Amino acid sequence: MILWRSVSNILSTIHFNSTANYILMDVGSLRKFYISTLCFTRTYDYSVVYPGPNLNMIVGANGTGKSSIVCAICLGLAGKTAILGRGDKVGLYVKRGCPKGFIEIELYKKSGNVVINREIHVENNQTLWMLNGRHCNQKTVEEEVKALRIQVSNLCQFLPQEKVGEFAKMSKIELLEATEKSVGPPEMYQYHCELKDFRNKERQLESAVKEKASFLEKAKQRNERNKHDVNRYYEKKRHMDVIELLEKKKPWVEYETTLKEHASVKKEREDAKNQLIALKQAQAPMLNKIQEIDNRLKPTEAQIKAKTVAIKEASLKCKQKQDQLDRKHKEIDDIKQTLRLKQMEEEDHQKRISNTRRTIEDLKAELAKVGDQPDVTPRINVVNIELRRIQEERAKIEGDKGDLRREKDNLFAESKMLERKLNDMNNMMNAKEEKLRGRHRDTYTALQWLRKNRHLFEGNVHEPMMLVINVKDHRFAKYVENHISFHDLRAFVFQRKDDMEKFMTEVRDKMNLKVNSISAPEESCSKRPPSRNIESLRRFGFFTYLREMFDAPDEVMSYLCHQYKVHDVPVGKEQTKAMIKTVIEEPYLRVFYTTDERYTVKRSFYSNKISTSNSAVHASQYLTITVDAEEKGQQEQKMKACAVQLQQIDEQMKALQKEAAVLDRRDNELLAEKKHLCELKGKKRQLEQKISTKQDSLRQMEQSAIDLTKIEEDTNVKIAAVNSQKVAIVSALMAQMKVWIKNLLMSAMIAVAFSKLPDTLDEIEAMLNEERSRAECFTSLSETVVDEYNRREQEIKHLEKELEAKTNALNTYRQNITEVAKERWLNPLKQLVEQINDKFSDFFRSMQCAGEVDLHSENEDEYDKYGIRIRVKFHSSTQLHELTAYHQSGGERSVSTMLYLMALQELNRCPFRVVDEINQGMDPINERRVFDIVVRTACKQTVSQYFFITPKLLQNLQYAEEMTILCVHNGAYMLPPNQWDEKAFIKRYTKRKSRQGSGGQK
Repeated sequence: MILWRSVSNILSTIHFNSTANYILMDVGSLRKFYISTLCFTRTYDYSVVYPGPNLNMIVGANGTGKSSIVCAICLGLAGKTAILGRGDKVGLYVKRGCPKGFIEIELYKKSGNVVINREIHVENNQTLWMLNGRHCNQKTVEEEVKALRIQVSNLCQFLPQEKVGEFAKMSKIELLEATEKSVGPPEMYQYHCELKDFRNKERQLESAVKEKASFLEKAKQRNERNKHDVNRYYEKKRHMDVIELLEKKKPWVEYETTLKEHASVKKEREDAKNQLIALKQAQAPMLNKIQEIDNRLKPTEAQIKAKTVAIKEASLKCKQKQDQLDRKHKEIDDIKQTLRLKQMEEEDHQKRISNTRRTIEDLKAELAKVGDQPDVTPRINVVNIELRRIQEERAKIEGDKGDLRREKDNLFAESKMLERKLNDMNNMMNAKEEKLRGRHRDTYTALQWLRKNRHLFEGNVHEPMMLVINVKDHRFAKYVENHISFHDLRAFVFQRKDDMEKFMTEVRDKMNLKVNSISAPEESCSKRPPSRNIESLRRFGFFTYLREMFDAPDEVMSYLCHQYKVHDVPVGKEQTKAMIKTVIEEPYLRVFYTTDERYTVKRSFYSNKISTSNSAVHASQYLTITVDAEEKGQQEQKMKACAVQLQQIDEQMKALQKEAAVLDRRDNELLAEKKHLCELKGKKRQLEQKISTKQDSLRQMEQSAIDLTKIEEDTNVKIAAVNSQKVAIVSALMAQMKVWIKNLLMSAMIAVAFSKLPDTLDEIEAMLNEERSRAECFTSLSETVVDEYNRREQEIKHLEKELEAKTNALNTYRQNITEVAKERWLNPLKQLVEQINDKFSDFFRSMQCAGEVDLHSENEDEYDKYGIRIRVKFHSSTQLHELTAYHQSGGERSVSTMLYLMALQELNRCPFRVVDEINQGMDPINERRVFDIVVRTACKQTVSQYFFITPKLLQNLQYAEEMTILCVHNGAYMLPPNQWDEKAFIKRYTKRKSRQGSGGQK
C-alpha cells in the first residue's frame, strides 16, 4: 500500500502489474511511473505511487519493495544494470515465474510530455522500447534522456542502495566529473573534456619538441666527438703531404750526392790516366781495363743526356734501382748477421766446454770426499713397512669419505628436490602477492611494512585473507571468493583490537595508505557447528559447507564464521539446481550455492512469503592458487632434517680430513727420510755415472768446434762481391736520377716545396721517420669521417630550424589553451566549487562539525588531474581529513555524502535526485541533523525533486508541508492498489476514533 499526494508536472504514480511494467517521469522531476513483475518487487503484482514535487520520503521495512522504485527508474531510463549492483542481466529484474516485465516512464516537457516504455523478456534478456507510443531502439531513448539532463549513471544524481558506499570511494577526479555533469552548465564538462584533449595534444607537442631537442643535442655531441677525428684527419694529411715531398726530394739529394761522388771518381780517373801514361808500359793490363771502363762510361753518359722520358717512367726506374740497392744493402747486412751469429754460437760453445770441465772437476772432488758409508738398508726396510701401514689407513679413510660423499650427494639431491617443491609452493604464494600488488598497491605496501615490523604487535597478526586462505581444491575457489567481499579478502586480520589500531595509525594515518583491517571476535567462532548436519541436506544435492572447502588461521576462520556464516552455507551440485523450487522451501536455508549460482532466500516478516534472488558465480581470480599447508610443513621439516644430516656428514668429513692430514704429514716425513737414505746408498755410483756422462759430452763438444777464421774469410769475399754489384746499381741509379730530376724541376711548385725541406740524406731520412711516426699515430681515419661530419652539420642546421618552429608552435598553443581554460572552464568551475563549499561548510557547521570542499590540482596545467576534494572533521580533537572509504566510519561517510548531495541540491541543475538508504549506519544525533538539513533544502521551491528512501525514521522529526511521505507496506492481506479508496479509509478511521472516545468496542 502506498499513500500519495498528487502534484501537477511531478512524478505522481507507480504501478506494479503482473503483465505490464511502467514508470512515468518528469524533466525537472519524476511525474508518474508504473512497474510490474520485476523481481525486486517480489510481492507486488500491481501498484501505483504518486510522489510530490519537492522532497519525497519513501519509508518502508526491509523487503517491502522500496528499492523497486530506484531499479525501475534506472532501467526505464536506459540505465545499465551495473549501476544498481543487483544483477548483471536485465532479465534477473523480472519477478520470478513471470515471462516478462514492463516499465513506463512519463517525463514532463513544456512542449509535450515524453513517455518511455520498456518491455523486458526473461528468456533471452531482450528489451522492446517505445518512445511516445512508437517503437524505437535504445540509442534513441538514451539521446532523449540525455537531452533532458538526466544522468542515472552519475552518483551525484542517482545513488542506489548498493552504490552508497561507492560514493566515498570515488577519486577526486571522478567526483569532479560527476559534479560537473550534475550541477555545472551544459558546456562545462564538454570544455573540460576538450581541455584534456588539448592537454594530450600539448603533451604530444612537448614530446615532439623534446625529441627534436634530444636528437639535435645528440647530433651536436656526435659531431663534437667527430670534430676531433676530422682535425686529426687533416693533421694526418699534412704529414702525408710532407712525406710525399720528402720521398720526392730524397732521390734528388741522392742524385746530387752521387753526382759529387761521380765527379770525384772522374777526377780520380783523370789522375789515374796521368799515372796510366807514366805507367802504361808497366801496367798495360790495368790500362786496358781502364780503357774498357772508359769505353763503357762514354756511351752511358751519352744515353743519359739523350734520354728524356716521362717523369713517371723515370721515377719508376729510379725506384727499381733504389730497391735493388736496398736489397744489396740488406744482403750485406744478412751476411754480416750470419757471421755475428756464428761468432756468438762459437762463444757460447766455448763457454759450455769450460762449464763442463769445471763440473767434471767438482764431481771428481766430491767423489774423492765420499768414503765408506754405513749400511742403510735395514732402516730403509723399516721405513717401507711404516709407509705401507700409512697407505692402508689412508685407503680406509678414503673409503669412509667415499661413503660419506655418496650419502651427502643423496641427501643433497633430496634437499634440492624438497627445495624445488617449496619454491613451487612459494611461487604460488608470490603469484597471489603479485595479483594483490596489481589490484591494490596500497595493501601490498602495507604488507611489506608489516613483515618488517611484526615485532611491534603483541597478538597474532595475519596477512590479507587472500594470502592466508588456502582452498583445498581449486574448483572450490569460486564459491569462497564469491562469498567473501574483495574488501575483506585484502583485509589484515588482528587478534587484538589495540594491535589493529596501532597498525592503522602507522599505515593509514602516517603512510596515508588505503587499507582494510579486521579484528577477530574475542571468542573464537571457527569451530561453530552448522545449524543442520550436511547428511540431512544430501538429498538436495548438497555435499559440503563452505568452511570445509578451505583452510585458514583460527582468527581468520573465526571472523568468516561470524561475519559470513561460512560454516552454515552449503554448496550443491547440478541436482540442487534441478530441484531449486523444492530447495527454496526448506525453512533453514538462507544462502546456498549450486554449481554456478548463488541463491539468497528471504521470508517476509509480515506474510511469511518467500522471496529469492540469485546471481551468477564468477570465476575465481585470486584463490585458485592453492598450497597444501600440511604438505608444505612436512616438506619444511624434511628440509630441516636434511640440513641436520648434511651438517653431521660435514663434521665427519672434517674429522676424517684431519686424520688424513696427520697421515699425510707422517707419509711426507717418511718419504723424505727414505729419499735421503737412498741417496746415501747410491751416491758414489751416481757420482761416477755423472762424471762419465759429462766426459762424453765434453768430447762431443770439442769435436764440434767451429772454424771462425775460414768463416770470416768467406764472409769478406761475399761482401766484396756484393759491393761490386752495388757500384753497377749506383751508376745506373745516377743515370735515371738525372732524367727524373730534370723533369721534376719543371714544376715550380715542387721546386719551392723542396726548398723548405732538408738538403742532406741524413736530415731527410730523420724527417721522413719523424713524419711517418706522426702519421702512423692517426689510425682508423678516412675521408668518410669528414663526409659524415659535413653531412651532419647540414642536418644540425635543419634540426635547429625545425626545433625553433615546433617550440614557437608549442608556446602559442600553450598560451591559447591557458586563456581558453581560464575564461571558459577554470574560472566558472572555481566559482561553482566555491558555491558548493559554502553550502557544504554551512551544513557541517550546523551539525557542530567541520567540512570543506575545494578544487584540488597538483599542477594547474594538468587538466586531467583536477579533482574535487572533500575534507571533514567530526570531532573537535581531530584535524580535517579527506573523505575516503577507509578513514571515516560508515556513518560519517554517509553523513558526508548526504550533505555533499544537499549542497548540490540547491544549485538545481539536474531534474531530480535519488538517494537510497543513505542514513543506514548514522548515529541518531547525526541522522536527525541530516534529516533537518534535507527537509530545509529539498523543500525549497527553487530546487529539484528529491527522493529519499529509508527503512526507518526517528521519532519526533520536524516535517514540512512541502514533503510527500510515501509509506510502503506489503503482506498477505494487503488491499490491491486499484481497490484503494482514500475517502473510505478516512471515514473508517474517523468512525473508529469516535467509538474509542465514547468507550465503545475497539
